Amino acid sequence: FGDYFKREAIAFSWELLTQIYKLPKERLYVTYFAGDPLNNIPCDDEARQAWLDLGMDSTHVIPSKFNFW
Repeated sequence: FGDYFKREAIAFSWELLTQIYKLPKERLYVTYFAGDPLNNIPCDDEARQAWLDLGMDSTHVIPSKFNFW
């Protein structure tokens, strides 16, 4: 991601979607990597928390086993 990583990429995405494209925040849903216990890969709590810190409704921040940075 160049000179930025997950938290910054999420913030840029949020800005693009809500301020540039003017999408209603309450209609947005996002996913984060849920982890893979079989392969000992932990859940991406950093991404989840970054979305929550931006004001996403916790019910709109959804774990997914197919989402990986």
